[in-house]
Amino acid sequence: MSPLTSNLCFNTFIRYISDQKFKQFGFSTSSLLPIHWFQFADDAAVITGLENENQILLNHFTRWCTWANMIIRVDKCSTFGIRKSSTASMQYLPKLFINQVTVPTVNIGKSFKYLGRFFNFSMDNFDHLSEVLQLVTDLMRKLDDIPCHPKNKLLLYHRFVLSKLSWHFTIADLGKTWVTENIDNLVSKYIRQWLELPISATLSTLVLSKSKYGFSLVLPSTKFAQCQVVFRNALKSSPNNDINALWSRTSSGCNIQYDQYRNTKQVLSAIQNDNEDRIHHELKSQGFVISSILLQGSILANFGLKFIICLKTSLILSSSISTILLLLRKISAIGLSPLYLHALSASSLRRSST
Repeated sequence: MSPLTSNLCFNTFIRYISDQKFKQFGFSTSSLLPIHWFQFADDAAVITGLENENQILLNHFTRWCTWANMIIRVDKCSTFGIRKSSTASMQYLPKLFINQVTVPTVNIGKSFKYLGRFFNFSMDNFDHLSEVLQLVTDLMRKLDDIPCHPKNKLLLYHRFVLSKLSWHFTIADLGKTWVTENIDNLVSKYIRQWLELPISATLSTLVLSKSKYGFSLVLPSTKFAQCQVVFRNALKSSPNNDINALWSRTSSGCNIQYDQYRNTKQVLSAIQNDNEDRIHHELKSQGFVISSILLQGSILANFGLKFIICLKTSLILSSSISTILLLLRKISAIGLSPLYLHALSASSLRRSST
């Protein structure tokens, strides 16, 4: 059953519990209306301030499901309770029933999963962090075992691995620092292996756009920032006033860095520009080579020559640096004669660089 069909079906029950006598069971803030029932397709979450209020809603839902000829899978349900003890809150095991069957409880210190996200008492996302890390490890290991060209492995990484991470990066509060320190390092290890780069090599040159002789590499931290921008824009542009109020109340702190962008292209462009500035100003030897290539490449483009130089690593061997500089000096020494430039083919340039 599709989400739209499910919504049409459950709409009768949602309208029934929208009565004021049921709304008082939910929670509310200074800017949001009371909320006590979350429904997405056939997944539901009931939230109340007291245990008996939750049981009342479950009893009404049980009667509605009987009328609608629907079956509730109690074995797939779970209850999670938090109550105040003295001056502190603590997790406890509530006792709720559906059709006189006890609903399984979430053990103390454990988490439950709803719509792909884990929730626990400490709200530390520990289980989600472990799941994402294990997912990336498995995907990169499978991709590494495929007998194909490194260029195709990079293509599969962009098209498949990053798409698998999009949902997790959107719904879970993983933190950009954690993604950079864990997921980025894991992915970079495999990329260095595919491109035969030393462990000390930086991937900054690969992040550059293809027009600047890079690979347009998108690291997981970049994808995370793009997903957060999409999520924040969805909250801001939502037709629901409560969702707009939620965006407004969370427009401070770490969300400021995402609210400044209007789309994902701006995020990618900003990161590529930051990497280019870092190469020019922080990496002295590599920055000199890259600047020379970009300068000569822009001059060659004015004469209509498509000139491609593949740079395998930012920490180039001294022989490779000498070869590239020699090639650039030869091109500059001839005064960039159009006749000579057109006589050079891309294949001859590649043979010279190797």
